[in-house]
Amino acid sequence: MAGAVAAAMLLATPAFAQDQAEDQPFPLNCEDGTKLTALFSENDVTVTPDGGTAVKLPFKSDDPFVLYTDGKNQLAEKGDILEWTVGKKAPTICSPEDDDVATPFDQPVSIDNLDLPADKANPDVKPAVNCYRFKGFMVKEVDLGEVGAEKLAILPEDAKCVREDANEKKVTDPGAGYFLGVKNDFVFFQAADGSNGGMPFVVFDTKTMKPLFNDSFEGADFEKVDDQGGKLVLDYIRTYSADCSLVSEGDACAAKIRKEAGLPEAAKLPSCDEAYNEEKKRTPDYAKEIDQLPSVISYPVTATFDGKAVAYAARDGEMSCRVPD
Repeated sequence: MAGAVAAAMLLATPAFAQDQAEDQPFPLNCEDGTKLTALFSENDVTVTPDGGTAVKLPFKSDDPFVLYTDGKNQLAEKGDILEWTVGKKAPTICSPEDDDVATPFDQPVSIDNLDLPADKANPDVKPAVNCYRFKGFMVKEVDLGEVGAEKLAILPEDAKCVREDANEKKVTDPGAGYFLGVKNDFVFFQAADGSNGGMPFVVFDTKTMKPLFNDSFEGADFEKVDDQGGKLVLDYIRTYSADCSLVSEGDACAAKIRKEAGLPEAAKLPSCDEAYNEEKKRTPDYAKEIDQLPSVISYPVTATFDGKAVAYAARDGEMSCRVPD
């Protein structure tokens, strides 16, 4: 039952919890700057964010991976990766406190959390104001436990961590559902929920409070986030949703995708047959309509924003195709 992470950090699965020293929580550092402690018992784990409120997560499954969740918060061991997820946010990878946690984003100077009154109609939800302080500014996220934060805002670094502030600059872009990360003066927000197998995101400039560009990444994080003198360079697995079907339109659709997705003219696109055939098996009465569905491809990319526009350049690596959600 216990995987590589369990062996490396003595992560307690329900069976292993019986041998764990009593009252010995594991301190964890996560890629997004979050610090946690995890205290395992036979049937659950109590996770306490640094400065936040403890949550008890019941053990749910060890197939296909070890999972603890209360429906909102989730701690999962996936092979040699430990993931912490809150609501619909993208999961963040966590490691024991003694380990170095690589992250493409800047680490916050500090993180403050303010618990809000519980909703009597939904007592399992833990409403909170989460404040991430960086050099020169603070990102505030008001999370009431619904899909998407109630509010996202930018404030001075030394602002109070409160729900309402007259000086806050609200982030109102429809693609901004939760705070994701910071690189210098660039702030990343992710959508309230995933789409077509990826997680949409939008990048803001804290100086102008304007959205710079948006896209969608696959997986738990970016591979690289660099600010090269105001030029933002990102490496990630891009999820590109085309407006044509590689199955029904063939070469014409392939040529269009290559042009719009920044792929070389000679790039070989992935076969979509398996994904479309699986969908037709699931809903055989709509086989003809399924062939017409626009294709979604994922591929490694370097995205470069020069201050005016973003350019995409494909990198070597596996490409895949799927049907849209």
